[in-house]
Amino acid sequence: MLRVSLLGNLGADPEVRYSQKGTQITSIRVAVNQVRTGPDGERQENTEWFRIRVAGRQSEFVQRLTKGSRVLVIGRLDIGHYQSRDGEPRTSFDVWADEVQAMSSRQMAAEADVAMDADGDGPELARAGVSSIGPAANANGRGARAGARGEATSGGGPSDDLEDLPF
Repeated sequence: MLRVSLLGNLGADPEVRYSQKGTQITSIRVAVNQVRTGPDGERQENTEWFRIRVAGRQSEFVQRLTKGSRVLVIGRLDIGHYQSRDGEPRTSFDVWADEVQAMSSRQMAAEADVAMDADGDGPELARAGVSSIGPAANANGRGARAGARGEATSGGGPSDDLEDLPF
């Protein structure tokens, strides 16, 4: 069995199909760029395309990805050989994914925008890991982490209990 790890970008939005048994299979196309320095010292770029197939629980996650998303794919490589319409021999690289992880900062930024809390602190604080949800934060959005660094917090509240946390 050929195991492969790929880090690349989606070339199109995911496509959903169903097997004859009714199993949902999501397909994505991933472009992997390779940059090398040739023997003449000149930069050479090469892009390889892989068709990734995902089934099971990962299939639902992959459907939320969009064209251009950076992903890490770990799975089994299946190399196929065929002839094109004009008779040229071709090779296809198909991967049955065991694991797909989103690596795109654009995807993470979109998720952070959704993570805005009820007080309207905005995506800046959500991206920074600061939340005003719960008793550990005060009016300016500074919570347990600020208190652990010895900065001003709401004083005398539950955040005082969290001052000894290592972050």
